[in-house]
Amino acid sequence: GTLVSGIIGGLYSSTATISILARKCKRIQAHEIPEYVSAMMLAVSMMFLRFMILILIFSTSIFLNIYPYLLIMSATAAGIGIFIHKKHTIKGERETESNPLEFKVALIFALLFVVFTFLTHYTLVYAGTGGLSILSIATGLSDITPFILNLLQGGNIPATIVGACIMQAIISNIVVNMFYAIFFSSRRKEMLPYVWKGFLTVIGVNAVLLLIYYF
Repeated sequence: GTLVSGIIGGLYSSTATISILARKCKRIQAHEIPEYVSAMMLAVSMMFLRFMILILIFSTSIFLNIYPYLLIMSATAAGIGIFIHKKHTIKGERETESNPLEFKVALIFALLFVVFTFLTHYTLVYAGTGGLSILSIATGLSDITPFILNLLQGGNIPATIVGACIMQAIISNIVVNMFYAIFFSSRRKEMLPYVWKGFLTVIGVNAVLLLIYYF
């Protein structure tokens, strides 16, 4: 139930899914927490696969330029999630899981989707590629899908720049997701070690891959 929620949730919004799973961590028993962090990691893993599919649909050249990095990151996040699940999860009774996309959260992220669609479009029009780097980091505060979709339809932007902006946006989004997990769980102390180790490992590997991509 919990792991499937993370996998399915990552197909539409890892940020919304992680936020809701973290909120549930406020009231679950301590031995259940690793299962929820595992689900968060699987949501992040599915995010990378989702973007690979979107990129392939809109631009084969950008896909060929960036897919190895996204594939490695998806495997890294999934590996961490499975490791936490296998090593730390204690089997026992659990409440039935509901759909991780709650309606109020869906409305919030739908609004943010529209806002960042406009921001991306006008950044491309008035600030050019120079403003994209800054926006790629700022857009991590929300769902980065509208930003990436607009990048892929941006016209004459070089594939290398689009790839770099996508990876920067993903890193920014994972950092924000980590703090969302901490904040929405009310900084539950039993959860913090799993969140820090899991998310920081994914962020670190992603940052190394971004440096390799640049050079």
